[in-house]
Parts: sequence; structure tokens; C-alpha cells
Amino acid sequence: MVDKKYPVLKNRNTFFKLTLILFVLLGLGACSTKKNTWTRRTFHNITSKYNVYWNGNESLKEGVKTLNQNVEDDYLQVLRVFNYGKKSDAQRIYQPMDRAIQKGSIGVQRHSMKFGSKEYVRWIDDSYLMMGKAHFYKQDYISARRTFDFVSSQYNYNDIKYTADLWLAKTYIQLEQYEKAEPMLRALDAASRDNEMPAEVQRNLELVWADYYILRENYDAAVVHLKRGIYRSNDKQLKTRAMFILGQIYERQGDLTAATEQFKTVIKRNPDFTLAFEARINLAKAYDTNLGDSKQIIKILNRMLRDDKNEEYQDRIYYALAEIALKENRQDDAIELLQKSVSVSTTNKSQQATSALLVAGLLFDRLNYVPAQAYYDTAVSALPLDYPGYDSINNRAGVLQELVENLVIVQHQDSLLRMATMDSLARNKVIDGLIAEFIEEEKRLQQEERMEEQMAMMPGNREPQNTMEQSTEWYFYNPNTLSFGYTEFLRKWGRRSLEDNWRISDKQSISFDEGGMELLANDEATTADSASANLTPRDRAYYLQELPLTEEQQASANNDIAEALNNLGFIYMEKLNDIPEAIDAYISLNTRYPENEHRLPSLYALYKLHRENQEAEAAENYKMTIIQDYPDSDYAQVLLDPEYFVKKAAAQSESAAFYERTYDAYKSGQYFRVVMNADRAAELYPNDTALLPRFAFLKAIASGRLEVVDTMAVALDRLIKAYPKSSVTPLAQDILRNIGKTYTLEVAVEIPEDETEAIAAPKWPYIDNPDAQYMVMLVCKTAKIRIDPLKVRLSDFNQREFSIQSLMIKNLVLDKDNSLITVGNFANRSAAIDYFEVLSQSDYVLGGMNKADYKVYPVSLSNYPIFYRNKDIDEYGSFWDSVTQK
Repeated sequence: MVDKKYPVLKNRNTFFKLTLILFVLLGLGACSTKKNTWTRRTFHNITSKYNVYWNGNESLKEGVKTLNQNVEDDYLQVLRVFNYGKKSDAQRIYQPMDRAIQKGSIGVQRHSMKFGSKEYVRWIDDSYLMMGKAHFYKQDYISARRTFDFVSSQYNYNDIKYTADLWLAKTYIQLEQYEKAEPMLRALDAASRDNEMPAEVQRNLELVWADYYILRENYDAAVVHLKRGIYRSNDKQLKTRAMFILGQIYERQGDLTAATEQFKTVIKRNPDFTLAFEARINLAKAYDTNLGDSKQIIKILNRMLRDDKNEEYQDRIYYALAEIALKENRQDDAIELLQKSVSVSTTNKSQQATSALLVAGLLFDRLNYVPAQAYYDTAVSALPLDYPGYDSINNRAGVLQELVENLVIVQHQDSLLRMATMDSLARNKVIDGLIAEFIEEEKRLQQEERMEEQMAMMPGNREPQNTMEQSTEWYFYNPNTLSFGYTEFLRKWGRRSLEDNWRISDKQSISFDEGGMELLANDEATTADSASANLTPRDRAYYLQELPLTEEQQASANNDIAEALNNLGFIYMEKLNDIPEAIDAYISLNTRYPENEHRLPSLYALYKLHRENQEAEAAENYKMTIIQDYPDSDYAQVLLDPEYFVKKAAAQSESAAFYERTYDAYKSGQYFRVVMNADRAAELYPNDTALLPRFAFLKAIASGRLEVVDTMAVALDRLIKAYPKSSVTPLAQDILRNIGKTYTLEVAVEIPEDETEAIAAPKWPYIDNPDAQYMVMLVCKTAKIRIDPLKVRLSDFNQREFSIQSLMIKNLVLDKDNSLITVGNFANRSAAIDYFEVLSQSDYVLGGMNKADYKVYPVSLSNYPIFYRNKDIDEYGSFWDSVTQK
């Protein structure tokens, strides 16, 4: 009987029950992928999408979001359209990307229904594409390339082929295989005219083209594609970034009006703080001196300097102000602003290097070599090796470093000599003044430190402290608080060496007020006794340690000054082409030390410098001095006869031909002729220091053939002592050493320095094979580290960061003091190093352990048994260091 009160509900309940039974029966019969039926296709399409692909794709999106939050852009360069970060950024997202790969693999293995050449589950090709993207974001470009290529070839009957081709082109761009990327992009361009492209390809193809041309530094072509890409893209963030890049290129091309419009548009789109800030900075840099007054722009930049939110970016603001000053030919202001940019820069090494490089160049052009050297040194330490013109920058920095070192020697030794000649009362007065200055500086720094601490405790300034208190982790295990503390230290103190009195940044120069004397503390501290080692800048004896009070010490100081003055003359003349400074250095050398060992070459240098400076009378005076004082020298001969070296070269050519004939006689066994020719050569070419040792060597060997071995030994010994630096000397030493071993002759032979190093060079029992399978091993002190909890943390780490690699963890006792944990296996050394680097950054695994209590090394499977047999941790550590330094 039908219940008339609730007929609809009854019917609906019956429908739900029947539907549920139908799906249960459908599921029971549809799990298999062996038959191509509607029920099975429906089941695998639904489950592959919602059970597998959806979860993997969400993990992929999570990883991309994390990557975008962590990557940093270098706004001093034209940005890439797509920034995938450094390898360390990719390592942070291994966990979500591995999960996406894992889900994609499950989807393919359990749900693929391919019959003939067609796939009937629509989410399988998407799963492959998802895995390729995950490999791409991990920067495993080889795996990504293989996956995208597979999708393109296996699923060429639907439009996912075009998406795979686009990602394949992006992969080739990242691999810098431009010859493969460009044809791929051109093929997509051609296909887009005739086919309906997937939305992802339509929106991104032009931007990928732009990224390609930016990387190739073809900015004209990049502009065309950026404009198209901005029009087609519906991603607000990416679109704004492309607009900013377009502004950067316009500025680089000199189209300041167009650049200004782009940066204004970027600001109006309300981007994130960093991009908005950089747009304002670039808006100032795009200022055109021909179009208006800069006062308003400078006012805006100064207002940005006062804004607390911009404290981290003050180096960028000062740099922008300096660029405006340079455009307006206010070079003094530009130098001051650039110096401020360098001094306030603590975290942005790229900006610090750029500012330092620019101010160094300006100072160098003004011949202010000493401050220029300091800024070149700062720039070189921060610039990457592939920076354009790095070699020439590094070379100039090296020249200036050499110059400053010699200037310091002169200044330092002069100060010491002057102070050594003072009477004790005057000397102590100066030293007491230095001590008073040191104490006053210490007090000032301590007071500044107390004020900083009080400011930090004031309401409104305690946010960092509250942040630290919210964490239950120890300070040094918490990366946020540790980073805050490090940043605060750099902001307050800058970069300081770990040493006594580290608060005082300039301990290298101490000024003497009386007479304008300056004492520069020697960078290379000499070995001191225990008493002097305990001296501080508060003690008089501290300043007396280096004073040259004896005649011998004063002679040594004067020798150092003479050598430094000669070096300065050469550097100014040959490396800096600064004629006035070179003349001053050489004149100072010969005036102060008339009998110095460099007098002759320095006089010739002064002759050349005055002649180049068109000072004929001075040049003639130096010429006559050389001829009169050094008539037999090469310098005098060339001044008398400009063809002197040509004639000398002809004589050397004659001696070389004579040597060839002597050598031919030796090879043909004419030993008497060899001996006679060698004696004749000594008479004809007494000044040919290059060939005379060779003649002597042939004579020694020939004498051994004609007489007894003792004769040859004596001749070789004489050659070694007469020509210790000749190219044949090592061979003579080797022969003499073998003679001594064979005939027990008592001839002392010095082992050459390079040969000593070769003998002392370690012979590793290990083989360096980057293509072998590897493990990563942790050698732990058993008494200090609990092995089982460490294995658990390692297992958690592997599951989180390297879940798709099926890594095995094993441990055993290495010796009575150490335990050994191995993780493996890895396909090659590169994969093991990848794991090693990620593990080294893991506070979860290693954070609670003292670094002195464990060592982590990759080790090949072939080297591992050798290590376990030898049990020499230091030896393997040295071997691994030598491998990584190659």
C-alpha cells in the first residue's frame, strides 16, 4: 500500500538507493583497465581526476606559490619574464613537487586505458604534463625535457601537444639550448594561425618569446613580444611584471618618455611593495634632464629615504639620487651619494657591488687611487664571476691593491722611523694621546650600544622581541629570529671580523697629531712572546713593539721603503700610465737612497717618462747620467746605439745555431767536438745566460762518456750551483741524484721545490668518478649523538623532500668512537650533492647537533668499502674537499 502522506519522499529514497547500488556495482566491475567499456572508462576518468590528478595539481600549485614567494629579482638588471630562482630556491619545493610527480605516476599506472594508439582516460596526458612541470620547477631539466617530449609525441592527436611544446621550449631556454628553443617557438607560432590553441599557450606564448629574447639580450625583439604578451595575458601579476620589464628596456634604449609611462602604469596597478618601490626608483632614474627640473623627483626620493618602510632599500634610493646627480654633472654629489649607498647596503650584495663599482670608477678617473681601491675591492668581492668585464675589473682591483700595499709600506715604515728618532718624553706624549683617543672611542661605542638597546626596549620597537617570544624554539634553531638578529647586527655594526676590539672598525690607522705623522698598524702580525701577546691599545708597550730602535732594524725599514718606492714607480708607469706620479716615485727613491739597487733601471725609467712627457732637457740629463755612471750596461748601450738590441738578438741567433750544431754532434756521438764547442761557446757568448747552461749540460754528459762517471757528477754539480734557475737544472739534479744512488757518490743534491711538493702530494686511495652510484654518509660521534632518533628524522626528511627516490637508511658501527649512517642510492655524484645540500640546510635533521660531532660526505659505492676499511675520516674529508674544489 502506497503511503499517500509522503509519496515523493518515498520515491526519492528509492531513487537514491538504486543509484547507490548502481555505482557500487559499477565500481566493482570497472576497476580493471583491460577492457574498453563505458563503465570502465567512466570509473577511471572520475577516479583519476578526483583521487589523483586533482591532489597532484594542488600540490604543484602550492609549490609554485612557495617558489614565487621566495625567489629574488635583481632589479639592477633587465628582469626575466619568468623567474624560476636559483637551485637553492628549487630545493625548497622538492616536497610538493615530488608529491605531484608521485600522484601523476599513480594516475598513469592505475588508470591508463590505452587501446591501439589512443588514450581513453582524459586525465592521463594531463598527469604526464603535470609531472613534467614538477620536474621543471625542481630544475631537473633533463627529466622535464624527456617528459614534455613524450607528451608531445604520444598525444599529438589533441591540443595538449601544444602545451607540452611550449613547456619544452621553456626547458630548452633554461638549458640555454637556444638553437632548439627557437624552432619550437616558431612552430607554435605557425600552428597558432591554423589551430585553436589551449588557453595556457595563447596567454603565454608571446611572453615566452619575450623571455627568450631578453636572455639573448635582443631587447628590440623582446619589446615586440612583451607588448603582445601584455595584451593577451589575463594574469594581473605577470602582466604588471611584463610592463615593468618593458619600462626597463625603454630606459636602457634611451626612450625615457616611454619608460616613464610604463613605470607610472605599474604604480597605478598597485603591485606588491617591492615592485612598486622599484617602479618609483626607476621612474626617478628615467628622469630626462632636457624635459624638466629634477627638484620634484629628488624631493620624492628624499621622502622615501625618511620612510621607515624603505630602510632596507636605502641603498637603492641613494643610487637613484646619484644617477640624477651624474646626469646633471654634479659629480661630487654623486660620489658622496654612492658612498652612502655602499655604506648602508647590508643585504643587497648586487646593489652594493654596483654602487661600489660606479664610485670606484669615478674616483679612479680622478686619480684618487686609495679610496678607489677600497671600493673596487668591495665590488669584486660581491660581483659574480660571469659579470660583464669582470676580468678587467678584477685586474684593476689587483693593481690598486698592489699600489696601496706599497703606499702603506712607505707610510708605515716612515712613521716608525720618525717615531724611533723621538726622545722618550715626546714619544710617550704621542702614545698617551693615542691611548686617550682609543679609550674615548671605546666609550662612545659603548654608549651608542646602550642607546640602541634602550631604543629596542621602548614600546613600539619590541615587535621583533615579541616575535621571538612566540616561538618555543631556541633562538639559534629559529631561522626567523636568527635572520632578524643577523640583519640587526649588520645594520648596526656592518661586517666585522671576529677579533678583539671588533667594535672599532678602523684599527689599521692611528694618527699622530704632532707633525702630521701617521702610523699604520701592520696587517701581518709577527710572532710575539707571551707578554706582548697580552698587550692592548691601552698599553704604551703596545705601540713600541714595532719601532726600529737598532741600526739593523732601521736599515731593514729603509730597505722596505726603497723597494716599495721602486714598486710604486713601476705601477704608476706601466700599469696606471700616471706619468707625474711615476716620476715622483722614482725621484723620491733616488733622492732618499742614492745607492739603491734599483738606481740604474729607475734612471732609465725617468729618461723614458720625461721623454714621453716632452721634457727633452730632463730626459737628456738622465741619459747622460746613465752613460757616465753605467757605461757597460745594456741601458747605456741602447741609449748610444738604438740598434743595440737588434744586434744583440742577431748574436743570440748565432749562438743558438752554434748550440744546434753542438747538439747534433752529441746525438751522433761526437763527444770530443761537444766538449770543444762548449768551451768555445763560453768564450764567444759569455753573456748568453740562456744557452750557456745548456752547453755546460751537454759538456757534462759528454765528459761522462769520455772519462769516468765522477767527472760527469762534478760537472753537473758545478752547473747546478752556477745556474740554479736554469731550465736544465732540474734534469741535472735528477741525473746527479740517480748517479749518487747507483754509485754511492757523496754529492748533496737539493730537491727542487716543485718536486718536493709533488713528493709530498697525497696519494688518495679513492677514485673520483662522478658517474658512479653514490650514497651520502653521516659519520657521528657515538657518545654525543643518539643514532636512532637521527635515523627517524632522516626518514621523515626523506619522505618529505625526496619521497619519489625510495632512499634506504642504514647504520653500523665504524669504530669504537664513531657510528656510520648511510642514505642511498643516488644515480650519480650530482644527485648525491643535491641531497647533501638540501640536508645541510635542514634544521629539523641537523639543527640540534653540534657540528663538531658529525661529518656529512657523499661517497661513491666503489669508494665506500675503502673508507670503511681504512676508517680514516680526515683522509676522506681531504679527498672530498679536493674533489669539490676542482
